[in-house]
Amino acid sequence: MGVVCPRFTLFDEQLGAGFVTRTRAVAAYAERVLGQWCDVAATLVVDSDASADDAATRLAAETLDAIVVAPCMAAPPTFAWAVLSARPDTPVVIWNALTQASLPTHLTQAQATENTTTVGCLMLGNVCARAGRAYAAVTTSDDQPGTLDVLRRTVIAAAAAGRLRGATVLRVGAPLDGYADVTATADDLAALGLRERDVPAGELEEAFLAAGDADGRAVLDACRAAGWHGQDDAPAMRSARLAHALTTLACRHGAVAGTVNCHGPMLRFGACVGIPACLAVARETSQGRPFSCTGNQPVAITMLLARRLAGAALYHECYAPEPATGLMLVVGGPEADPACADGRVDWVDNVHYPGQAGQGAGLSFRLREGPATMMSASPTADGWVLAWATGCIEAARYGELRGPNGMFRFDSADAMDAATRWITSGATHHGALAPGRLDVEIPVVAEALGMLAVRV
Repeated sequence: MGVVCPRFTLFDEQLGAGFVTRTRAVAAYAERVLGQWCDVAATLVVDSDASADDAATRLAAETLDAIVVAPCMAAPPTFAWAVLSARPDTPVVIWNALTQASLPTHLTQAQATENTTTVGCLMLGNVCARAGRAYAAVTTSDDQPGTLDVLRRTVIAAAAAGRLRGATVLRVGAPLDGYADVTATADDLAALGLRERDVPAGELEEAFLAAGDADGRAVLDACRAAGWHGQDDAPAMRSARLAHALTTLACRHGAVAGTVNCHGPMLRFGACVGIPACLAVARETSQGRPFSCTGNQPVAITMLLARRLAGAALYHECYAPEPATGLMLVVGGPEADPACADGRVDWVDNVHYPGQAGQGAGLSFRLREGPATMMSASPTADGWVLAWATGCIEAARYGELRGPNGMFRFDSADAMDAATRWITSGATHHGALAPGRLDVEIPVVAEALGMLAVRV
């Protein structure tokens, strides 16, 4: 995170002793607050064209997920704009950090000028709008902790979007035949700042064959250390070797997320691997590198955002509304993120999707109940759309499905009406279910990435 604090020197001589020190103190305050939630690479006060140019050079050399601009006072917007122009793809948060809960009964000119952070924010916001630069804005006061929580959520959301810029996503297998709603072209991905690395069959097979039993045992030991339970039988061992291979490929290409299509010749129906990659996918997702199935790269991207916003992302489908209760049945599979579990997580034989070499293994657990947000990002003719809906998982009924599932109540409507609105939103048939109501975060992410946010 880079922090920029514009200040104006025009009034320094007229406004008396201490004015400069008090206004510059906003920078130390901003660094202290933001440092609770993120790594602050630099906090820079800019009060001239020269200092703005120096700050631009400094931050252009940093690896930043977002830039927060917290004006010390009213200041020419060109100071901050010089810095932002050097980072054209970095998400921006304009922070109006109020320093007083109450204004004095008798206000001096110096006191009034010290309380002009709102003016500084308006000046910069206008310049961003003129240039078509996306930004989020937050106003906070220390005596209202809820406003600081909004700042935290906004900054985390902006950073989640920023992490996509210049990142690589992995593909292992083309999308399932006929699944035209899960595709994304190179141009689609480039619009988000992403590039895709398509792993050829030979590279996958080489990585799988290089993964021996010792690698498989190490994977299963790591799963146990994470609190998962299961047997070291043949299906689990073969799946663990595949998990090691997928990690090898993801690290080799520096991928932040990815997708596999188990239902093709590279995995289930291939002579070399011969099993689905459910355990491998669940393990990658649990380590913060989400993978999706059926070759659905858009939902892998959605899962990456969900995990960075909420710490968990259930790859799922909306199976069916239940008219009698107004609930929607959402179902995940054995590739599910264990961070979504309520209690015990087991790896079990993948009885639903056997391959040429057997069943392989996947996860089984009960889905955690509570507030949740459904998300689905997809390219459309008019650019990317991020469909989302807040609600609550009210029940996890169906243990016989052997995968996480739950009954979701939409905040906006009963499930029948919500189903129609979800269908018309442009969502893919897979989505990411995140814990919590992400009503602050998602509009920030969508704006930063140039997506149209469609709330259902």
